[in-house]
Amino acid sequence: MKKINIISAIALCIGSVSAQMGAKLDQYYMDYSMINPAAMNTHEQGHVTLLYNKMFSAVPGSPQTTVLNIAMPVPAKNTGYGLYYMRERVGFSEMHNAYATYAYSLPIASTTNLNLGMSVGVLSQNFDMSKAIYISSNDPIVKSLMLTPPVTRADLRASAFVNGEKWFWGFAISRLSKPRFDYIYYNYTASYQMQSQASLLFGYNIDLGNDILLKPSVYVSAYNFDYYRVQYNASFNYQDKFWMGIGGNDIGQIGGNIGFSPQPDVKVSYSYNTPTGAQRIALGNSHEFHTYIGFASLGGGSRNGADLNSNGGGEGEGEGEANVNSTGDDGNGESEGGANINSSAYKKEVTVTSLEDLVAFGAGKDTSGIKLPPIEKVKPSPGFYLVAGLHSAEAKANKQIKDLYKKGIFAYKIYDPSNKSYYVFLKDFPSEKDANKGIFYYESAVPQVWIREVK
Repeated sequence: MKKINIISAIALCIGSVSAQMGAKLDQYYMDYSMINPAAMNTHEQGHVTLLYNKMFSAVPGSPQTTVLNIAMPVPAKNTGYGLYYMRERVGFSEMHNAYATYAYSLPIASTTNLNLGMSVGVLSQNFDMSKAIYISSNDPIVKSLMLTPPVTRADLRASAFVNGEKWFWGFAISRLSKPRFDYIYYNYTASYQMQSQASLLFGYNIDLGNDILLKPSVYVSAYNFDYYRVQYNASFNYQDKFWMGIGGNDIGQIGGNIGFSPQPDVKVSYSYNTPTGAQRIALGNSHEFHTYIGFASLGGGSRNGADLNSNGGGEGEGEGEANVNSTGDDGNGESEGGANINSSAYKKEVTVTSLEDLVAFGAGKDTSGIKLPPIEKVKPSPGFYLVAGLHSAEAKANKQIKDLYKKGIFAYKIYDPSNKSYYVFLKDFPSEKDANKGIFYYESAVPQVWIREVK
């Protein structure tokens, strides 16, 4: 009996090549919605994630994984929508995974949300015999795989993600239907049932001071709850602009990762893993490239700021649309957009510590006279805030306040300890009903506003 000769080292880590392809994402911590769709609702804006992973570079036909993840949260309605595609390639076998996701968020405490997700999709497997090593093309096994069309099966997955002020955990399970794949050619038949895949994810953010966060996390995968795989990582993050870390897994790989934010709402990172011991020479290293692109960086879908996971920039970053001709200098050296301001604008200085201060200052003055000192990083007063922007850096919140002022709109800022972000709000209301009325008042002047409840 002739046989297909596939290098056994792959099978040691993946299991049966045709029966179970276990995708391995090293940088799971960069976008949790890749492995737990419900996590998309922890973002305040949409984003796209691209990822490519190649395991064991010294082995021909070693596993390769490509991911495209699109998350579209709608914070005003506590909902989110997502599209997900993943291609797993091992040897001459390919598995395509495609899902559409709906997620909903429920507040369970003042700084804690429960996010639930349900995904429906398809799994499709095909074989590319041009990448196989076999003895004879007349082998019935080879012919059965060459002549059998791709097999497609429906799939379901469910997820839950809980995020607090400094911690999070999530659970997800896919292949709930355990789809069955069958291949037939004359007297040769092959069939198998996909294993369910479950995962548990948890992590904690530790503030080390000096704008440095330590972010340890652990990701546990289970297949039919019969065997498990563990991945772990700890990254040091500086001002959401640069990060580096170390990680590993239970199959004897250790490595590091590094990344940076070339511009707001864009993240680029790379991870490197190497087997330990004698496996290092036989298997080779693993590489993974990851890119995160927020919709705001594309010029659409923006909430005038970055989401809570974005690498928001600090001072000196220009935003806006129209030219500014004012002779006044901005305190942060920022080029500000919005309505045109010329040298005839009336200059007057004011230190703004509340929305009322800015209203009393009046409209139509040069923004160079508006001073916005840092606010305390404490929880704001309870209420329903009509917000127009979310920022990871206070300097960006200050900039949006001035941009809105140029359009004749008064705004101020609050700090939310639950996600360590700054909200620019237009007004606060005692009830959600009144806040909804406020949306209609501002919608013609401010493109996107939504309600942020503080309990």
